[in-house]
Amino acid sequence: MAIKESTLDALFNPESIAIIGATPDEKRIGGRPLAYLQKNNYKGSIFPINPKYDVITGLKCYGSIAEINQTIDLAIISLPKNLVLDKFKECAENGVRSVVIFSAGFGEVDEEGKQQQEEITSIAKKHNVRVLGPNCLGMFNVNKGVYATFSTILEKQTLIKGKIGFVSQSGAFGSHVYTLARQNHIGLSHFIATGNESDVDVADCIAYLAQDNETEVIACYIEGAKDGEKLINAFKLAAENNKPVVALKVGTTNVGKKAALSHTGSLAGSDDVYDAIFEQYGVYRAETIEEFLDVAYASAELPIPKGDRVAIFTVSGGVGIMLADQLSERHLSVPETPQDVQEKLKEMLPIAGVKNPIDTTAQLNAIPNLLDDFIDTVLGSGKYDSTIVFLAFTGLMPEVLEKRILTLKDISNKYKDIPLITVTLNTEESKKTIIDNGLVLSDDPTRAVNMLKALNFYREHFNRKLDESEKKLKQTISISSQSSVLTEYEGKKLIQQYDIPVTKERLATSPEEAVILAKEVGFPIAMKGMSPEILHKTDEGLVYLNIDNEKDVEQTFQILKNKVDNIQDAQFDGVLIQEMLTDDSVEMFIGSKSDPVFGQVILVGMGGIYIEILKDAAIRKAPVSVEEAERMVNELRGSSLLKGARGKQPYDVKALCNLISNFSQFIANAEDSIQELDLNPIMVFEKGKGVKVADALITLKK
Repeated sequence: MAIKESTLDALFNPESIAIIGATPDEKRIGGRPLAYLQKNNYKGSIFPINPKYDVITGLKCYGSIAEINQTIDLAIISLPKNLVLDKFKECAENGVRSVVIFSAGFGEVDEEGKQQQEEITSIAKKHNVRVLGPNCLGMFNVNKGVYATFSTILEKQTLIKGKIGFVSQSGAFGSHVYTLARQNHIGLSHFIATGNESDVDVADCIAYLAQDNETEVIACYIEGAKDGEKLINAFKLAAENNKPVVALKVGTTNVGKKAALSHTGSLAGSDDVYDAIFEQYGVYRAETIEEFLDVAYASAELPIPKGDRVAIFTVSGGVGIMLADQLSERHLSVPETPQDVQEKLKEMLPIAGVKNPIDTTAQLNAIPNLLDDFIDTVLGSGKYDSTIVFLAFTGLMPEVLEKRILTLKDISNKYKDIPLITVTLNTEESKKTIIDNGLVLSDDPTRAVNMLKALNFYREHFNRKLDESEKKLKQTISISSQSSVLTEYEGKKLIQQYDIPVTKERLATSPEEAVILAKEVGFPIAMKGMSPEILHKTDEGLVYLNIDNEKDVEQTFQILKNKVDNIQDAQFDGVLIQEMLTDDSVEMFIGSKSDPVFGQVILVGMGGIYIEILKDAAIRKAPVSVEEAERMVNELRGSSLLKGARGKQPYDVKALCNLISNFSQFIANAEDSIQELDLNPIMVFEKGKGVKVADALITLKK
């Protein structure tokens, strides 16, 4: 996607900045942004505003924003909370294009603060002003020298220009991560703390960074999202521009969350949905701050590999084995070195281990060009896509390190498409030297493995086609019913509109009609009592199977009617006469849930008793393509059953994936009407014989 001008340019790349509450005291909140802008040679115009001063640090000081006779791109409000609203109104009325509000005491504190924050939002929308905050640490654009922050992290640190745009919903967390990045010689393009998000939120920032020429990687700390669709669109924009996104999402537990009545509700906790969104839209989820920084750093400095084949070079056989294990556990390939390459390596060093991991042994220090020749020979075979070079404690040996750096730098330049990660212990000086020479460095083999895992995650996602299902014209389905729950019979009639195959069945309202319909369906049959007030028929004894004669049909009809009539407030709609599915099959489950942030999400898992026992489900935002449905099925621990485990014939996975995709399109179109929908069980027959939905439960939105 082509880069286009953003409505946030005035905020993140302003040509003029006013500081309301400016002061010459660099230790005060109103003094820090002014000092940072001057210290870092900001090229635009700076307008201090404070009626107490005529001049501040050599700049003319104004009494109000109205005294400035030009349009201001960005105003920074650094004032006590009780003054903020009036000053913000002045900004809006005088054409200021964007505002950063440091001040706290708004929506995060009490109802009065919440109301004032809502008024800020309303004024911003009316006057088309973009607002960062309130209650925020601000932001800075390193490459442009824009510093709209009061953070103390900039007071004594020399800034490093980089390619990573970092956005955080927590100012303190952001400061911590920025400091760690600085200590590890990792540069940023932007730092943004979103605060209360009265206007600009984390999704806006990701979308902006996705279109920023100075940013190649986006790192985001997320606590939650108000607008799931906007967040998804931001992730899509980053993927379309081939910009990796790494997220650290907190709030992973569902303590105190009331479980829904259906299987879907109990399986899809809010964090599970975030996991699914990240997987679906190519966002790598880091588990720790260390991994968060490592992945952002590696993604900014290394190419995306062409495949998953890793070459390991090591001076330690033990570490080589550990690396091979960990790479394999993370679904990366460690293929054996080609035979002709092994022979060449043996000629250079007969005692070397040459099969991959490739162990140069301690002779690496005795033979000057051994590492050069080994790596060049292996990578030159064209059989590897990325590499890890483990050098133990070489970084602590200055007399050896210089030669290793030259070697690895030459190799990296020669094989530009093959990411190379160097692993060694370091001093602060050697760490800086290695990184300054353009090499990606880690002091821990496992961290290097996780870097490659992330790069391969991006490779897989960037290579995927845009989900064609999302391009389909949305046709809104409106469902009207006096009940909040549709019976199985009503639900199946509805989903059949989307080519979802269901069991052959008819609804009988009398014993005589039941006999007639049973003959049409064909014995043996199943009989189920229908009532919109009864969600789980089996629990109430309303399911009878393998009925094979007319007399039993009449008797069973009456039994089912009596049972429904005896349940308080239950309405009897009839008895479902349904074919018995006797062919060999695997039971599956497909469900949907209306997530409060992301809308309709779908779940796929093993059906029947397995859904309760395994709690094994794959989740996605609806709709999904057939290809994405296949990935969902393959994620399941029980997917081997579908592929023909223990010598059995494989089952019809293709038909199942078509059903999942059709179901997802239906649920996306019915999003405004349906709260939850469960298809369980779905019978998946042997390959080529298709699938059938045996039961359905639809809960409507109130």
